Amino acid sequence: MPQDHDSGAVWRRNAIAGVIIVGILVAASIYRPDRALRVAVGVTAHDLCQAVFITGRDPDVAFAETLAPRPGYRLVARFMAFAVDRDKSTVQAKLGGIRRNAVYTPGRGCLVTVGGGRPPRPLPPEPASLPLLPDIAGPEVVTPRSPAVRAALDRLFAEETPTDPRRVKAVVVLQHGRVIAERYAAGYGVDTPVNGWSMSKSILNAMLGTLVRDGKLRMDQPAPIPLWRKPGDPRGAITLDHLARMTSGLSVDQDSSGFDVASQILYDERDTVGAAVRRPLARPAGREWRYSDPQTLILARIVENVAGGTPEGFLRLARREVFEPLGMTGVTIDFDAAGNPLISTYVAAPARSWARLGQLYLQDGRIGQVRILPPGWVDYSRRLTLKSPYGAGFWVVDTPDPDFSSLQQAGLPRDTFLASGNLGQRVYVIPSQDLVVVRLGLTVRNGFGARQDAQFIRALIAALPKGSDAPA
Repeated sequence: MPQDHDSGAVWRRNAIAGVIIVGILVAASIYRPDRALRVAVGVTAHDLCQAVFITGRDPDVAFAETLAPRPGYRLVARFMAFAVDRDKSTVQAKLGGIRRNAVYTPGRGCLVTVGGGRPPRPLPPEPASLPLLPDIAGPEVVTPRSPAVRAALDRLFAEETPTDPRRVKAVVVLQHGRVIAERYAAGYGVDTPVNGWSMSKSILNAMLGTLVRDGKLRMDQPAPIPLWRKPGDPRGAITLDHLARMTSGLSVDQDSSGFDVASQILYDERDTVGAAVRRPLARPAGREWRYSDPQTLILARIVENVAGGTPEGFLRLARREVFEPLGMTGVTIDFDAAGNPLISTYVAAPARSWARLGQLYLQDGRIGQVRILPPGWVDYSRRLTLKSPYGAGFWVVDTPDPDFSSLQQAGLPRDTFLASGNLGQRVYVIPSQDLVVVRLGLTVRNGFGARQDAQFIRALIAALPKGSDAPA
């Protein structure tokens, strides 16, 4: 009997161990930790390529400030290795046996060579037309005259908690279309391009607006994705508006953990749009707001197709319809290995160029008598989507959302809307004050420094002369 009892105990232990092993295997098949690690390596290669070859930063400093502090990434940071080859303009990131290479090409940005993609040839410069938007400042950094504004900038740039730094890198303030105050951290300046992360979506919004203006696209039209146009495919109900407002219903949810579908599409697929359009619906189109990059990637590919179906056509559209009229210089758009524009996440531009984009929206899409964006486009872009604080390419402060309500309490005027990106990249557009404020940084925690931005803007408004063009 004791022997039989022992045999039963062994059997039960083996059965339990088997269940645990099966559970682990099932969990691994669902959550794919291998893909999450590949995402981390892809992020490292891409972000360091941008930091080194576009922004011009030291790779070790960029890794320490831009990557290592991020939640989740901290778990793998100590094991991540990277190497920069300045002669070949490449970054290789490595974690165990996982490798990713990113290569910088002038005019085309940084490309992560997933699946053996080859870097494209450099894009030759084209003759530029004169900007329609008047100069916003001279070549030198504009130091504010007002002691109160200088003090507000001091507070914004100060590192009050060294263990939790804000790392504000650039601030530009436009009032009445002129720079009245700006400041840059060490290593940054007037011409330093900085990745806007999700502020890039606001540039796509402007490009899309020019196509709507010219009657080449309609926001209520079904998305022209051949795979979705097959009879009986429920994705055929997805419109351009659904993609712009993040209500497509596609199962591309995003939490930026590396385990999420959105991150895996962006960092572990050669053809990001091909992977995104194959995803099924998780919910009917138009029913629920779920923010995710792949919806923007699909929309950008639609814009690219209208512009000729090539990266060159997409860049030409961006330059001729948006960048040149606004005088936005030093702008770089990245693409994936299949030629899809990564304008959900990877557009770099100097702070003044980001400010010029904000000025277009402050002026209701017009430059003088020339209409860049169609009538009503700015209102469309800042109209709330369902119960979210998001419009279409812009976030809206006047919403019941508690995060934005707290920013109103901290000092943001209710009519503020903004482009916003990871780690605290923001362009605040404040019509009631005829004001645009750009804030770029590498702020990891505490809402990416949004509350401190609101306090700065409150102090700024209090210090600015009322009803006058006098400089601050």
